[in-house]
Amino acid sequence: MKWLLCFLPLALLFLGCSDDDKATNPTAPKEIWPLKVGNQWTYEHTELDSAGNAISVDTNVIAVEKDTIIQNERWYITTINGARDPEMFPGTSRSDGMWGWDGTSALLAFKYPAAVNDTFMAGSQVVIVESIHDTVTVPAGTFVCYDYKWPEPPSSSRPYQFYYLSPGAGLVKTEEYRKAAGGQIYLNIRMALISYTLH
Repeated sequence: MKWLLCFLPLALLFLGCSDDDKATNPTAPKEIWPLKVGNQWTYEHTELDSAGNAISVDTNVIAVEKDTIIQNERWYITTINGARDPEMFPGTSRSDGMWGWDGTSALLAFKYPAAVNDTFMAGSQVVIVESIHDTVTVPAGTFVCYDYKWPEPPSSSRPYQFYYLSPGAGLVKTEEYRKAAGGQIYLNIRMALISYTLH
């Protein structure tokens, strides 16, 4: 969840369109994660055990609290449940996707637009664009999403994470997988969008 938290502040804004929509609709969203002060997303955060049973269910609210200027560029600062998290980097949208500021440099978090099987570096991680038209249903509704797979190093107990973002709306769902002591890989944490407000 570390990278998710790093970039949630900059990127939790969403609503989707298909490839055909982009080709015929000149007003298709230009941001995978639109940021504006006052934007807010509410998520159901569920932790699961290796048998798929819910261990805990919480609600997280991610809000764009304010903006700031870094190196002559506007960046947005977010909070989780009203508090700043040091792993949540300021974020901004550029022509090639959502970026985060780690304190010294900008890092591409979610490439957009992108093609299936595109790869890019998010810090030290190689991220893979698994799909650009996944249909994802969450409590907030059904969205057409980009699916980003963030693999971890082979030694990690978290082999990979998936982030589903819908252009124009933001982060719709995340899934974090864990490796049990016996080697079994299972879904450990899921966040699903309940509602959102964009200004």
